[in-house]
Amino acid sequence: MKLPGKDLKNFKRVDPDRLYEPLITSGDDIEESFGYFALRKKSDALLLNRFKPETLIDMMKNVGLIDHLSALGFAELRVEVNRDEAQIDHLKVYHETASPENLLINLRLSRSRLVPEERFFGKKEAPVLDMVVIEWLSAEDPREEFSEDRPQLPGQLRPGLGSLHYMMDLIYIAGKILLVDGFLDVPNYFHGAVMYSRKFKFFDPVKEAELKAILRDLKGYSLNELSWGMITGSIVDRLTGQPRLYTPSEQVFPISPYLNRYFNSRRYRKAFAQAYRSKRYLLDRETMLQRKEKLLEEKKIEEL
Repeated sequence: MKLPGKDLKNFKRVDPDRLYEPLITSGDDIEESFGYFALRKKSDALLLNRFKPETLIDMMKNVGLIDHLSALGFAELRVEVNRDEAQIDHLKVYHETASPENLLINLRLSRSRLVPEERFFGKKEAPVLDMVVIEWLSAEDPREEFSEDRPQLPGQLRPGLGSLHYMMDLIYIAGKILLVDGFLDVPNYFHGAVMYSRKFKFFDPVKEAELKAILRDLKGYSLNELSWGMITGSIVDRLTGQPRLYTPSEQVFPISPYLNRYFNSRRYRKAFAQAYRSKRYLLDRETMLQRKEKLLEEKKIEEL
């Protein structure tokens, strides 16, 4: 049976028939790292079976998101929560009325037990993690238009709200309340992975090293140029001469002590350091511009 939600590269989802079994961990990790998986009473009015719209508004106030949106001219907000047939929770924030043209934030979440691939843990048994998966997140300003100062990124429909760091703070608070191990996303685009990297890390240390090495070597370029460079195959590995193409993989925002220990472990840090030192990248900007122009003759930016 194919489970709903994003395709995962380095994790397996636990069979839904086992969702109500206790989490199986080793040693004393269970109390300090894994929140017990909440029984899913099907309540459409609660996000992740816990948060009412009124509660979410209070949380948005606490992290500064309400003030941020108000400063942009969105003073009258409407928050809606529901769950679809695939058991994915939807949080939508509208300006004034719940109509598509007034949609500001669209967040879709699912709660899953995930088991990482054994290769990340060596001889240790891979744990069962209680995670919230970000199936979709968009935060768009329906009033703004793209400009030279705010260029349209591949796949982007409208300019952003500049609210991602508020959303990250909101996610952290929710995760602490739910006692989950962390939040997980699989960004479809390189620029998404860069924006998430403020709080998220690739679960695979080599992927994390590649991202950080690109940002190190190409720090003089804009995010827009880097995104187009990745899509057009114009970011090149200096050592091999091969293009560095972006392949989506899991990024994780760790919340539990267990996941924080994983990212701080000697094993993770050593694999990261080895890969980081071995990578060198360059951007062939002229080739990028030529390939970009050709791509846009065939497709719109939002279709890439």
